[in-house]
Amino acid sequence: MEVIPIHLDRESSGFDLYEKINKNKEKINIEDNDVLVISSKYLSISEGRVKKLTGIKPSSQATQASKLYHINPKIMELILRESDEIFGGLYGFVLTSVHKILAPNAGIDKSNVPNGSVVLYPKYPYHSIEILKQKFMINSWKRVGIVLSDSRILPMRKGTVGIALACCGFEPVIDLKGTIDLFGNVLKYTSQNLADCLASIGTMIMGESDASTPVIIIRGLNIKMTDKPVSSDTLNIDSKFDIYVRGLSKRNASYYI
Repeated sequence: MEVIPIHLDRESSGFDLYEKINKNKEKINIEDNDVLVISSKYLSISEGRVKKLTGIKPSSQATQASKLYHINPKIMELILRESDEIFGGLYGFVLTSVHKILAPNAGIDKSNVPNGSVVLYPKYPYHSIEILKQKFMINSWKRVGIVLSDSRILPMRKGTVGIALACCGFEPVIDLKGTIDLFGNVLKYTSQNLADCLASIGTMIMGESDASTPVIIIRGLNIKMTDKPVSSDTLNIDSKFDIYVRGLSKRNASYYI
C-alpha cells in the first residue's frame, strides 16, 4: 500500500474540486483503483458552505440554548439548523447528530477559515462525492473510490482520529459474521468499517493545523471496488440502536429537533 499526499492551495470560497485535484501543482496523476481521502472541510469550502456570522440572525430558541451551553447565539442558530438530533451538551459543546454521525456542534468548524466565518458540513456529502467519482471516470477514464474524512474524538480517549463522513466506489463495510477467530470461535456480530480505517490514515497525513494537505491518495489496496450506491444507511445506525446513546440516555432524556 502506498500513501500519497496532494498539497493544494488554501481556499476560502467556492472552486472546482475535480479541477483542483486533477491539475495539482505536483503533477500527481490519479490511477485506476486509487482511493482518494478528501477533507470534508475542503469539499464544503468548494461548495460554498462557508458562512459569515454577521449574516446569521439567532432565533429565540437559539438564544435560549446558547445561554444553556455558553455558545455564541449565531453559532447556536447554525447548530439548530444543521442538526438531525440534539442529545444534550456541556459548556461550549452541543452533542448532535448530522447525516447520522455523532458530531459536536453539528460539525461546525472555525479553524482555517477567515475570522468571523465558520464552515459547515457538506449539504449532501454522498451525492457530492458520487458526482466527483463520475467526473474521474468520464473525464479521466479512472475508476476511483472516495472517502470524505473528518476528525473526531472518541469517548474517553485523548486526541482525534479520522471518521468517514461519506464514501463511494468501494464496499465500505466488511461483514465478518460467521467467520472463525484464532481460537475457533464463530464471530456473531463483528464487522470492519473500512471507510473509517481509511479516513484515519488520511487524517493522520493531513494533519490538524496548517499542513494544507486536504487530499490523500491511498494506492495498492486490496479492496472490492463497486458502482453500487452508498448511503448513510450503509455506514451508520440509528441513534436508538447505538450503545453510547442508549446507555447515556438512561441518565439524560434525549432532546430531538
